[in-house]
Amino acid sequence: MRKDSPLAGKQYITPEDLRDKPLIRSKHSLGKGIITDWFGKSAKELNVVATYNLIYNASILVEEGMGYAVGLDKLINTSGDSKLCFRPLFPKLTSHLYIAWKKYQVFPKCAEIFLQRLKQSLQLNP
Repeated sequence: MRKDSPLAGKQYITPEDLRDKPLIRSKHSLGKGIITDWFGKSAKELNVVATYNLIYNASILVEEGMGYAVGLDKLINTSGDSKLCFRPLFPKLTSHLYIAWKKYQVFPKCAEIFLQRLKQSLQLNP
């Protein structure tokens, strides 16, 4: 949200805070019930004014005052002189992320190192 939004002064955001607000949400979340379950409303009842594929694009819409983007933390700059801020949702809303790759794929060295470190950080067998 914008730092000058009335909701920016809150520590966290509840479904009630956003019920009547213009929302900008990911296209990938449209068919899933995660967001609508959190709101306790059907997708048709939400005031979705735009959707996005990239959160950066949503951040531009938010900067221009079009609405409130629902997205993951730390994906856009909200520090320093940014016009935007992030507030967590309450009750907490979590999302599962999946990473897939071909089992016998030959990777460039940098991708191989990334995958190895990712496995280590997730405590998977390399």
